[in-house]
Amino acid sequence: MKQLLSSLLFAAVLSGTGGAYAQTVYDIYPIPQRQVAGKGLVSFSKSVTVVCDAAIDAATRRRAEQVLKDAQLECTFATEAPATGAVLYLGVNGSGEVADLRATALNLDRSVLSKTGKYDRHILSLSDRNGSAEVVIIGENTDATFFGLASLEQMLEKGTSNIPEVTLYDYADQQSRGLVEGYYGYPYSVAVKKDLMRFMMRMKMNTYMYGAKSDVYHSQKWEAAYPATLTAQQVKNGLLTQNMIREIAATSQDTKVNFIWAIHPGNSFVEDANVVNRIMNKYSRMYDLGVRQFAVFVDDVGVPKSEADCKTNADHLTALQAAIDKKWNIQTAKPEDRVRPLHFVPQVYTLSWVGEADRKRFYNALAKTPDKITIYITGWGVWSVPNSSDLDVVRKELQRPAAWWWNYPCNDNADGQVYPSDMYYNFFEMPAVSNNAKMPKQLEHGLGIVSNPMQEGEISKTALFSVADYAWNNAAFDNMKSWNASFSRILSTPEQQHAYKTLIPYLRWNDAEDMQQAIARFKAGHPDKLKQLVEHLLPAAETLVRLKDSAVENERLLYADLAPWLLKLRTMLLVAGQMVEVAESSQPEARWEEYVKQLDRIADLDVNTDFTAYALEGLGSGISVSQRQSQPSQKYFYPFMNYLRENGFGRQAFGKSAEPVQVVSSVSGISPRVVQQNGENYFNGAKVTLPAGAFVGLSFAEPFTPAEVRIDAALLSGFAVQWSEDGKHWNRMHSTTWPEGKKMKYVVLINDQTEAKSLTLTRSNFCFVLPQLPTLTAIDVPTDEVGEATNNQLGKRALIDGDPSTFFAGKRNQMKDDRYVVHLQKPTDVKDVRIYFGTKNGDQLQAGTVEASVDGKVWKQLHVAGSVARAGGLSQSKPYADQVRYIDFEGNVPEAKQVRLTVSSPIGNKWLRLYDMQVNVLHRAAQFAPGVTDGKGKAHPEVTDGKGYNVLAQAGGGELRYEIRTLAELQAIDIYWNPAAWTAEAKPELEWTADGATWQTLGQLGTALTRVAAAQMPEATALRVRWTGQQVPAIYQMVSVTSPAMREIAPTAVKAVRTDLANKAALDIYDLNGKLVGRNGNTEGLPSGVYVVGGRKITLY
Repeated sequence: MKQLLSSLLFAAVLSGTGGAYAQTVYDIYPIPQRQVAGKGLVSFSKSVTVVCDAAIDAATRRRAEQVLKDAQLECTFATEAPATGAVLYLGVNGSGEVADLRATALNLDRSVLSKTGKYDRHILSLSDRNGSAEVVIIGENTDATFFGLASLEQMLEKGTSNIPEVTLYDYADQQSRGLVEGYYGYPYSVAVKKDLMRFMMRMKMNTYMYGAKSDVYHSQKWEAAYPATLTAQQVKNGLLTQNMIREIAATSQDTKVNFIWAIHPGNSFVEDANVVNRIMNKYSRMYDLGVRQFAVFVDDVGVPKSEADCKTNADHLTALQAAIDKKWNIQTAKPEDRVRPLHFVPQVYTLSWVGEADRKRFYNALAKTPDKITIYITGWGVWSVPNSSDLDVVRKELQRPAAWWWNYPCNDNADGQVYPSDMYYNFFEMPAVSNNAKMPKQLEHGLGIVSNPMQEGEISKTALFSVADYAWNNAAFDNMKSWNASFSRILSTPEQQHAYKTLIPYLRWNDAEDMQQAIARFKAGHPDKLKQLVEHLLPAAETLVRLKDSAVENERLLYADLAPWLLKLRTMLLVAGQMVEVAESSQPEARWEEYVKQLDRIADLDVNTDFTAYALEGLGSGISVSQRQSQPSQKYFYPFMNYLRENGFGRQAFGKSAEPVQVVSSVSGISPRVVQQNGENYFNGAKVTLPAGAFVGLSFAEPFTPAEVRIDAALLSGFAVQWSEDGKHWNRMHSTTWPEGKKMKYVVLINDQTEAKSLTLTRSNFCFVLPQLPTLTAIDVPTDEVGEATNNQLGKRALIDGDPSTFFAGKRNQMKDDRYVVHLQKPTDVKDVRIYFGTKNGDQLQAGTVEASVDGKVWKQLHVAGSVARAGGLSQSKPYADQVRYIDFEGNVPEAKQVRLTVSSPIGNKWLRLYDMQVNVLHRAAQFAPGVTDGKGKAHPEVTDGKGYNVLAQAGGGELRYEIRTLAELQAIDIYWNPAAWTAEAKPELEWTADGATWQTLGQLGTALTRVAAAQMPEATALRVRWTGQQVPAIYQMVSVTSPAMREIAPTAVKAVRTDLANKAALDIYDLNGKLVGRNGNTEGLPSGVYVVGGRKITLY
């Protein structure tokens, strides 16, 4: 196969003019500046003799041996070439030695070796010598020759027999090419550092600048020696021991990727007259560990602005270079003992941070430092893409070129994202980079490009590949070709390479458009495209998961970096695949069982630590660990998970959720409009005609105690106005005075006459008012200055808008005794206060107290609900929404006009993100009768919310009671639960009651979809689930299955009894003492109370 490929390549070469440039002779990256095709094919003998000029150093010799051995060739070093067999000459231009002389004999064009403004210039010639391959690599120095071996390595990957002759004339457009480990986050492990250096070596990169922000021995403890030992946690946090640095330095020597150790002395660099000596002491320690190049970082500290300070800054840099040269670069020093020139990241590394005058003063001072010192900028902005214009500004003021510290593909401002896409799509993805940015065809006035990559070094290889490609040969850079070429340099097998390339559009934040199309079709009832996409992507994900156990170290390291994104994406794919099966299945119980399994997976997406992207934040002593969930496919696929959660079992699979209020009527075609406004519920001037015995009324979502009842006296006397809590037991109203402690769900007007009657229903004659939260009119806060992301239009009023999705964060850190005071519209008996607060970025309420006051002078404290504690916050709070929690405080302050929150335990380096302050939330809730309660009386609306994805997680008292409150004829009750989650030996028991006191058993809770027929529990008013032990059954939904028919509502309770008596005997009415107080069911004139009619107790109101 290799021979065929080589022949095809050669044929392509021969199809042109002899000696013409042929960019496709060999597929080499970075792309060489010039390839000239030879005349034929050559083959390597099994053994290759390597002949070196004296100037070729040991690292280059070792590299040559490695390249040949990796190509399955034997390597022998000699001082001259044998008569036969393959030869590799390594030399330095102008040395006059054997390799240099061989280049002359071959008449190689050496003009490239003197090309100005270019770096690491070299020539590689592959030709035939006596029937075997002869390779000559001549560089301007041994380093340049070393980089030529990277090209030979890639050529030999095509094979060693019958490969095309070629001459490469090559050089780099940029002097410094590599990376800077200078992001905010976990430093790379030693294994990753070494692996990156080996990768960079293959890509002809030469710079590894190390200045990890979280390395205290780089910054805070910049004078101290690195430790000899570390704890496991310190190693995890990326700290280094002395031996680790020795190991890194040795790899640097082998790969010629210069490990440049940076010191960050902060403001001391300008302020301390003795700073050069202090730095040299630390450099000496690092030199003894094998480091042979140094840098100074003074980024993110005070900027020198006076002439004197700018001069001091430059003088110290000059003095430091002089001290290095004096100590290590004396004339007699061996090459391996010498120290390369300094690299310097100045205080003004972003051009826009200071005014033009300050910037010119700053760079004009640095212009007097030695030219060999490399000075870095990030361009006009922190995230700018390299461009000639910004470099030209600095060149004019610095009077020499600068290098570019490129914050690409850095993700320390978006820890949940990774950027493995092509360069230009990464620009689109990165929050602070222009979407339309492009690399110039020729980057002028620059001295180098170093990439500040992601915290995930192995994922960064894709981007580093293209950075290397561009920095070496600006003009030949092709974004997509470069990206496509990277995969074979990162992973071993075509299967792995294809899998990685396939998944990248989904590992990133913006997933591919085909996902949107598949989702749209699924929502329209066509799951085919989603099924196909999952079947395409899931095998690729599994291929990458197997990298965890790869025999190749860099593949295991790549897996470790990818894992949070890869595993989360794989889980979403598994969910989508199974939800397709749910959609295609026609078996309700099987569908439910599978749906429930996927609910667990979906819930896991935001809490599973396997999906968490950890990062170190801060610098020096202010370092902390942050946690963010990885964010693959955030644009389409991840939001789709919530859609599947809510709709995966079917839209309205449990029936429509109950409206807050709706019309009920026994007359078809009657549907007057109901108005809901400020808690009021009424008909909007509807004219209704009711036949004899017919009714019209209102049905509420759950029983409640009305805050106010308005019914016209004419309606009370002309119709039977009746209310019921459960739809079975009805009570007649004779006045608008609501009976204490009673709640209603239904209220109807019954035409109890023998002829049809008409009526008009309005706000004034038939209105019921729901309990409301007190109105809050104003809020006082510690600072009115609005912090980032706060809604500027709402400002501090976000705290009293009744909406826990809007927040206010003052633009300053929390302080002890910060007070947030709300003003009530009118004096209110304050029973409880709820505080909603956020946890994003750690801006939460650690602890605070709540008080209420009548006059704003004397304050009475409330206590944390369910506790005697006065102060509460994060640890006592409950979740409300993503990164939003709440805490309740209880008490009793009559006629209060103000309520305030006081911060008692501030988090000193964080803002306080408050979402809402609400009064009497718990008190209002108590005015409603929930449809489901546990054994301790706590409501569980999640079981009847019609959603099906909220599980019963906690329930006290070992039982769950479901109230049966329906006007329609009950057919059954369906219980949706997850029996697979139940671990106790005995399953929960089912019981029912007709009177609320006597319970009858129905047996055990059975399959995942358990149906209890109405015939099994005649006249039931409630059904309950009972269990023993601590485990709570995972019940998701309890649903009343009803027929369309509406039950008849008799005009009074007494008439209901009359209809039940078949013999139609006289209905005598007795009080509870047995005294006869009425006959024939006539209740007129009787006071409110309880009576006995036909052997039944009847309540009159």
